Amino acid sequence: MLGRPITALRFAAPEYAQPRPPALLFGAIHGDEPLGVHCLGQLIVELIERPPGRVTWIVPALNIDGLAAGTKNNANDIDLNRNFSAENWSADHKPGYSPGRAPESEPETRALVELIDGEGIERIVALHSPFRVVNWDGAGKELAEQMGDLNGYGASGDIGYPTPGSLGSKYGVDRGLEVVTLEIPFLEQEQAWQENRSALRFAVDLPA
Repeated sequence: MLGRPITALRFAAPEYAQPRPPALLFGAIHGDEPLGVHCLGQLIVELIERPPGRVTWIVPALNIDGLAAGTKNNANDIDLNRNFSAENWSADHKPGYSPGRAPESEPETRALVELIDGEGIERIVALHSPFRVVNWDGAGKELAEQMGDLNGYGASGDIGYPTPGSLGSKYGVDRGLEVVTLEIPFLEQEQAWQENRSALRFAVDLPA
């Protein structure tokens, strides 16, 4: 929105790796949730040294303007996780959860959709805060449970409130892809990374 670029990094799998559908990990769809950005930055360093077991895309910060401002919503005051063209998208909303004037009205949302659809991504892990749980939509249950065992957070298919127009609604519920939401509690950055390193590595290395 304000001219800041959104970074997307692609990591290829080694030639000997078993063919698997591409994965996408992304953070900061809400700009006031920076822990995911830190964890993905640390994962990037690891993947440079030791490539993933599948083609992996990483977008450390989707809502780059919100991250800079420390705000949940983007520069248009839109909650990007209510802006996807899911079947349950609705213009009705609670204060602070504006879904936009129309589905995928926001450039950040459109950029992520173009990446997912254009690259044939079938496994999506979104990093959020502040809960301590691994949530899933669509076909993500097994992956969420495996990640929840590795970080000790546990897994749940219910985040506790409706999420109309969310990424999980569009790609998990509507399209049946593996969608996992890793909710990281408010921790020191290094503790957040250490707690979730194995789970994140698992998501890019192994099949569900």
